[in-house]
Amino acid sequence: MKLDRDVAVQNPVRPPSGIRRAWLQLGDVGATVWPALALIVGLLLVRLGLAATMPFTVDEAYAVVVSRAHSLSYFDHPPIGFALARLAADIAGSENRFIVRLPYVLLGSLSALLLYDLTKMAYGRNAGFWAAAWHSIAPFFFISAGHFVVPDGPLDFFLLASVRVIAPVLITGDREAVLVRWIVSGAMLALALMSKYQAGLFCVSAALVLLLTRRGREELRHPGPWLAGLIASLGMLPAVIWNMDHQWASFAFQSGRAFQNSAHILHLDNFLITLVGQAGYVWPTSWIIIIVMVWRGTDGNASAADRFFSLLAAPPIVFFDIVALVSSHSLPHWSMSGFLFGFPLVGKWCRDNATQMPRALRRSFVIAVAAVPILAVAFTLQARTAAFTRLFFLRTPRHDLDWQSVDWSQLKTSESTTGLSVPGAFVIASDWIQGGKIGAEMGPNVPIEVLPGDPRHFRYMNDRRLSSRNRGFFIGAAEFGREDATVNRYRDRLRGQFEITGPEIWLVQDLFGFPDFRIVILPVRRL
Repeated sequence: MKLDRDVAVQNPVRPPSGIRRAWLQLGDVGATVWPALALIVGLLLVRLGLAATMPFTVDEAYAVVVSRAHSLSYFDHPPIGFALARLAADIAGSENRFIVRLPYVLLGSLSALLLYDLTKMAYGRNAGFWAAAWHSIAPFFFISAGHFVVPDGPLDFFLLASVRVIAPVLITGDREAVLVRWIVSGAMLALALMSKYQAGLFCVSAALVLLLTRRGREELRHPGPWLAGLIASLGMLPAVIWNMDHQWASFAFQSGRAFQNSAHILHLDNFLITLVGQAGYVWPTSWIIIIVMVWRGTDGNASAADRFFSLLAAPPIVFFDIVALVSSHSLPHWSMSGFLFGFPLVGKWCRDNATQMPRALRRSFVIAVAAVPILAVAFTLQARTAAFTRLFFLRTPRHDLDWQSVDWSQLKTSESTTGLSVPGAFVIASDWIQGGKIGAEMGPNVPIEVLPGDPRHFRYMNDRRLSSRNRGFFIGAAEFGREDATVNRYRDRLRGQFEITGPEIWLVQDLFGFPDFRIVILPVRRL
């Protein structure tokens, strides 16, 4: 089959017009690397702008704060997911959000380039363009994995690097420098395992490729796959050693999240929510194509490339869909490492159907290219200025972005908080979420202690400054209209551990003058 098709001349009788013409032109120029590179660079510039302006999410703030205490691994994830942000901060001497996000933003674009190259190798340049294009505008990969301080960006990059190195051996039978390829592939997989636990499911995918494909079984007769597996297993050592020293806390936490259950055996509502979430994260058009193509790729008559990518994609998708069905709580993004390897199949499908696609599917790509960046910019604008609600409300409504989504800048600018940063003071937070937001705002010079209940990695930071400090400040968020109930709950949490030594201090966190939520500060003494 001819891999690269000149889609611009498929219909010489009736000249295309409108969106159809744009689609055909894109397919034509997709025969070179430059359109893919232009799209990736253009979206990179958008994400760099977002990295400099969008407030930290709760996960990002938490990662930045707990990584101040260098650790072999972390309660939530293996080390690389958090350590990249800490490395950037230490090199630059700053925890500015642009600086700590920069490695993740760059890895997001490099992942798109790897995906283009991988798909080009398997299906041709045209397919490579479409694989990179759909991946680049998928909401999860555009925003979270390609922007936030979370482990998904490093995970995706190292998984793609591991596959790209060895794919020619397993798809086309190219055995040039095969042992070196296996060694490099194993090293990249080790780094993926040091990024996020989901890389363990990729190991299942890799085993299926080796066992269920002809070239995979042939490779098992040689030392390469076995050596790669040995090297890859070293990537789990930091997390295993840390867990051994901390009562297997991280493994227990993550496995407990996946298998939360109730009296019901099956949870169809959670399963349906997960499917809808997956479609939203990947983009509905891509999601449908991936599901169909992965299913077709498991057929015995599928091509070597189709079977290769289907076996890589299926285990994480199937596993986490089953988890969603039998668990009362799961998150759609857990399966994204599987959908990542569905994009080459999307690229192939677009290559083969560029001139026959229904108008709705052609429009879907155009809509995604416009809508995903615009929505990200709109969210940033709302989180910084309340631009879309300030015209209709006097203060933030219940359905608006709350304290989890905006900066707590009043902690740095209000005259009432000048005592928080004096030598000998420390800050107490109610849980890991508020601890991250407060710690990111206050900076590394103010030690943070999180109350028992849900401290996450704060429990293991062992900040020696806290052992010598008896007087500090409890800081917490409160929604408008719920101040009394909230502060009473905070007082109950403090009882038995701290004595409140002074009156409450209330701050209003505003967004350019628009009140968003209130911050309460309670001076306390350790009992």
